[in-house]
Amino acid sequence: MIDLNRISHEQKEALAEDCEDFLLHRNIPLYSHSYDNIISQALREGYQLARFDRYVNTPRTPSEVAQDDLRDLFDAL
Repeated sequence: MIDLNRISHEQKEALAEDCEDFLLHRNIPLYSHSYDNIISQALREGYQLARFDRYVNTPRTPSEVAQDDLRDLFDAL
């Protein structure tokens, strides 16, 4: 089983949304609105983690943006 304490908030949110879609598509009512509970409920109902395919977009840090800007500046020279 997946350790929900070791994944990022963004990954947990995306997984919970996918699990919620899984449950609602099968007309299974949600018992809770917490990410952990939605994921646990979906796993009990047959959700397969191997089929999770949502891309998790993580924002770039300001230092990554600055590095890219510098790289673009030097490439232009």
